[in-house]
Amino acid sequence: MTGRARLYLLVPAGLLLLAIFPLPYGYYTLLRLVVTVCAIIAAWVSFKAKETVNWEVVAMGLIAILFNPLAPVWLSRSVWLPIDLVAAGFFAYLAMRSEAKTSN
Repeated sequence: MTGRARLYLLVPAGLLLLAIFPLPYGYYTLLRLVVTVCAIIAAWVSFKAKETVNWEVVAMGLIAILFNPLAPVWLSRSVWLPIDLVAAGFFAYLAMRSEAKTSN
């Protein structure tokens, strides 16, 4: 997988890390949209690669549901902070793992 193709994993990871700062409400709305779309793409790519539902598909599905902008989950900022960090770490982990697979 090329660096450009991994953008669907790296962009949400970066945006989620930025979410730890106090930013305008519009940023968090955009964040929800980007994370949801990228999580769906990541789940689909993982599903197609293995032709089965695996832990990555389930995890990305849960992230997509949690961050979805159509039926938002309302949590306090103190609750969102660790969720954002864990989700960013998961996206980054998948990006690094996909890089390791392609370099072998």
